[in-house]
Amino acid sequence: MRFVLLLVIALAIAFGLGGWSAEQALDAKAGGGSVTVGVWMADPDAGSPDADPYAKALLARTGNLTLGIGEGISFHAAHDAAGAPLSRSCAYRLSGSTPLARVWSLAAYDARGRLVSPGAGRPGWLVSSTLMRHEDNSFEVAVSPRARAGNWLSVSGEGRFTLVLTLYDTPASSTTGLGRLQLPDIVRETCIEEGRGRG
Repeated sequence: MRFVLLLVIALAIAFGLGGWSAEQALDAKAGGGSVTVGVWMADPDAGSPDADPYAKALLARTGNLTLGIGEGISFHAAHDAAGAPLSRSCAYRLSGSTPLARVWSLAAYDARGRLVSPGAGRPGWLVSSTLMRHEDNSFEVAVSPRARAGNWLSVSGEGRFTLVLTLYDTPASSTTGLGRLQLPDIVRETCIEEGRGRG
């Protein structure tokens, strides 16, 4: 009886630690990538048969579809320009430009890969074709829980989030197009919990 009890305890510890370590590895992979441009990261091989096992497991966990090689590429940003994690209680300003692409989209996701709720009647994602731009084709986007004039991506609730910028039909998805990319800066403006404003 004692042997059976010790065996059950050992198996419980093994499965518990194994599951925890796998979850930690997937969370680390979710914030990483083989290409880094400022605060943005991407894995160009995520949609290819050569993707590593962790990338495949992450896609299976979130249930999100990924783009194949040549279809496009998704860049993820979980931190602002100062290195602080993106928080739904803060307001951010994205400014700059994107690489050449037929279309691109910008959306916010939680740690489980689910689209962050924008709130009723609010914009939950932005598409390049509907964006207001400056004369030099650059743009600014406000990401915040409170309404903003101009291009605004709404986020609601609490906790961290990740911005995902997906470029479709773009030279940036090829190995030769990844060398000199420019992506928007992400600057935090205000945070509700810090009492410095109401973003």
